[in-house]
Amino acid sequence: MKTVFDPFKFYQNKLIMKKLIFLFISAFIFSSQSGFLNAQTPAWVKYERRTAMFPNNSYIMGFSSEINYYDTDVNELIARCEENAKNELTESVKVSIKSITVSGIISSNTGIDQETLEYVKQSSVSFSNLDIAGLTTQHWYNKKKKIAYAITYVKRIDAIKFYKQKIVNDIKDLEAKKQFSEDMLKADMQQKAIQSYFECLTIFREVEEAQSILVALGKSDEISLKKDKTIQLKSVVDLAINKLNNTTKKSISDVAFFIANGLKMQSKKLEGKVKLSSFNYQDTKMGSPFSKRLNMALEQKLVSVTNLNIHDQNYATQYKSQSLIDYIITGTYWDDNDYLKIIVVLRDFKSGKAVASIETKLAKSFCENNNINFLPENFIVANTKRKNFLEDEIVGGDLNLEVWTNKGTDNLLYTEGDTLNLYLRVNKACYIRFIYYLADGSQVLLLDDYYIGVDKVNKVYQLPEEFVCAEPFGAEVLLVNAQTEKFEPLNTKEQYGYKFITDDLDDIIRKTRGFKKLKEGVMKAENSIVITTMSDFEAW
Repeated sequence: MKTVFDPFKFYQNKLIMKKLIFLFISAFIFSSQSGFLNAQTPAWVKYERRTAMFPNNSYIMGFSSEINYYDTDVNELIARCEENAKNELTESVKVSIKSITVSGIISSNTGIDQETLEYVKQSSVSFSNLDIAGLTTQHWYNKKKKIAYAITYVKRIDAIKFYKQKIVNDIKDLEAKKQFSEDMLKADMQQKAIQSYFECLTIFREVEEAQSILVALGKSDEISLKKDKTIQLKSVVDLAINKLNNTTKKSISDVAFFIANGLKMQSKKLEGKVKLSSFNYQDTKMGSPFSKRLNMALEQKLVSVTNLNIHDQNYATQYKSQSLIDYIITGTYWDDNDYLKIIVVLRDFKSGKAVASIETKLAKSFCENNNINFLPENFIVANTKRKNFLEDEIVGGDLNLEVWTNKGTDNLLYTEGDTLNLYLRVNKACYIRFIYYLADGSQVLLLDDYYIGVDKVNKVYQLPEEFVCAEPFGAEVLLVNAQTEKFEPLNTKEQYGYKFITDDLDDIIRKTRGFKKLKEGVMKAENSIVITTMSDFEAW
């Protein structure tokens, strides 16, 4: 049969085809731009499927979900969920590091020898904010139920490969900078030489961070960490810096000037607001009268020596996510035979990336001769309690709990007469238990089964009590737990208008954290803050 060409029908079919192609492309573009806003429900939204897809032995993963109670902009809600998911992932890595270094577990359980344990213990506290590389993030919004979901993950094998290579690359950079410094010395250009040596310290901080992450991921062998090579290079750099500018100082004022000058040499073009935090003793998060005096001296030197814009943020109205701070200076000091070894890092506040670093030493005899304590008054008891808190610490889960004070969350020092205000925020309706562990061993129940309803979700709650710093002084802990069901009751007695807990510490932890295996549908979260209190006399 002969086919007759019909121009009209051909044109009509062509238009239909174009329309179909246009609709397909439009739908594809819309779905790509909106992420998973209208796609089929991802399998990872369900807990059982999520744990099957991302098993803990193969992935590190963070997850968050949030109900849109207030008709918040969907993109804003999703961004918050993504941030919470990332925070959960990084916190799990940090807790893994802490559980190894604080407990001191060695041998077959972790594959870490004592030397590596001590090395990681010192290096892991130089960073406060991890930025894990290679993360994949996905989100989905259920329009019908008004719930946003986010997941972020990375394969352990990929993360291990990345950080092993980063250590190799950083060591190459260190060797190049060391060679440049030596060349500058031969050319009689000492200023450029010492500046380059100082810049090596910043790279060492990056190496230490990568090594700590590898340990958290189960890699502690020499081939992975390159610990011996790092120590050898560090020794050469330290000797060179000490030869050019004696790093052992005779007074707190000398230490402060050396730190300020070292940071200045590495951050001449730095613009933005900088917060100076108080220094902690080793990895304890505890300060001391020495910390206070060093902080005061360093603030004065930073103002007079550097061009850094030192800024003190009001945390009562602004938390980290809305921070006006661009950079932060943190520090730790360590027992080093007859000396205190002081390690200082200047970091980008939001990313946690090291911008500059400096190290120095002070003879302990200076502190002894001037009656300056470098440990909090109740150090032994407080440190034992700290280790108890870190054992089986709650981490992960879909309940997000933020806790902070009017001075922030880290490196907190309060002097006699200072006022302490407490704030918290959660992303889901839940019950709160807030316990204050005082320096004298007392345990005060500030909040118990306090219900935060949907009308208060993602809003700042300030405890009505204001606390004025008074004796007994020393290290204290604020421990906050949140869960979606009521807590097991604690035994208390009323005194001075407060509820003092009569249970021992083990019972408090058991009644607050409960069992490791959660009931179906029950979510838990935990957060703690360490503060150090001291008399006004000790601070001066």
